[in-house]
Amino acid sequence: MRNLQLIAALILAAAASRVPARDVSVEQSAVQYARQEYRQAEAEHKADVEQMERTRKALEPLKKQFEEEQKRASLSEQKKQQAKARLGKAEEALDRAWKQ
Repeated sequence: MRNLQLIAALILAAAASRVPARDVSVEQSAVQYARQEYRQAEAEHKADVEQMERTRKALEPLKKQFEEEQKRASLSEQKKQQAKARLGKAEEALDRAWKQ
């Protein structure tokens, strides 16, 4: 079995040695291009992640501010509804007073 693996490896090595130098050069160029493309993609990804983190940090105080403003708006809506109800009662009382 070991001899069979050795023979297969020798056949593959012999076939690979018959590859013209031009093909190796083309493959080397392809590897260099792919490596350059990977480095560029890696750098772009790193920059995007850093920008995302800066944006997240910038949004944190705005999110807190938004939540506070949302609470204030809710409270002021309740206050407005209460005032509207009191106004309605006061107008009804005035109308009754005018009718008497």
